[in-house]
Amino acid sequence: MSWRRSDRPKVKPPRFDVVQKRTVVIDDPTDLDAEDELWQQRGAYWEAIADAGRAHQRSDTLTIAGHGALLRIDGNALVVRNGFTHYPQERCELRFVPRDRALPERIVILSHSGALTIAALEWLARERVPLVFLDQRGNVASTFSAAVGDEIDLTLRNKLQSIDSKTALDVAKTIIAGKLLQHTHTIKQLPVAIALRMSTIDYIRREQEALARATSIDDVRLAEARAAVAYFRPWVRLPLRWKGLNSRPVPAEWHSVGARGSIIGRANRNSTHPANSMLNYSYAVLQSQVTVACAQAGLDSMAGIIHTRRPGRPALVLDLMEPLRPLVDAKVVEFLRSHVFARADFPIGSDGVVRLHPQLARGVANVRLDATLVQKTMEEFKANVRSA
Repeated sequence: MSWRRSDRPKVKPPRFDVVQKRTVVIDDPTDLDAEDELWQQRGAYWEAIADAGRAHQRSDTLTIAGHGALLRIDGNALVVRNGFTHYPQERCELRFVPRDRALPERIVILSHSGALTIAALEWLARERVPLVFLDQRGNVASTFSAAVGDEIDLTLRNKLQSIDSKTALDVAKTIIAGKLLQHTHTIKQLPVAIALRMSTIDYIRREQEALARATSIDDVRLAEARAAVAYFRPWVRLPLRWKGLNSRPVPAEWHSVGARGSIIGRANRNSTHPANSMLNYSYAVLQSQVTVACAQAGLDSMAGIIHTRRPGRPALVLDLMEPLRPLVDAKVVEFLRSHVFARADFPIGSDGVVRLHPQLARGVANVRLDATLVQKTMEEFKANVRSA
């Protein structure tokens, strides 16, 4: 509240370069030197944040971004070289030997260009380190993983591929019930008014009762959708902190987190708000974790229950992500509240989609869940399918 009274602009700029009723000095948008300097400053800032976050953890996600990234084998060691995202930037190179205790759980690549050798893929397969590629919108472009369980439960796998309607309904209700329960826990952590928090929790509890009475998968989806609308309503009032607004204003709707959605089509992946872009990246990292867990269990990632099955869609992965999404949301809210952002952190493409500075994307990609939580969700799902 003190920040809202003191530092928040008295009049929100309606657009990027138009500010009414305020005397400000707006930089010339054609000044490429000023834009490059700001891009370099924000790149160095977020690079330090991402590297500092990894330095305090021994086995985590290694995120690579930029042009000219490289994964190769030197001797019998994996050499990982980061790419360039701004100038000047030091070239960083990491080296891992087989069975290295510092070896990350997974490697996430956000680079625009680079090289990956076949020998490096073979090395990662032996060490069972998944490799995940994310595109500029935060979608999982591809996943490479050799982590397949030694004992595959073929009975469970066949049951998922030919599941009957009653069993599917029971399993779907269990998955969404876990998600709604986590919704209430996350809402309790949001810094919003108590009345708004309690009314949201009451609405979600009513949807929990409706979920228990559901008689079809469509009823389950409807209860989850109504609860999601209520769940994201308090997010609209969460403030975002900005710097450099006098020279580079941001749109009025960027001063708060805003609603979950996009003004470009109906898909959330076409994000037009910085907070939603960061959520998309965090969900992509979660998707990679669940994909690897499915591979370890020997399950078909396409055999979904709640999400519609269609070619190329990992429906089962999306199903298992549902109870874990609120946990990721809580971590993203913590990230938003602990940092001050600038306009250069969020370039906008020609299609209107808001993207992230590559170094900021590295920091967001490190906002992930503990592997034990993902594994626990997988084990609960397998137990529910067996007993249904």
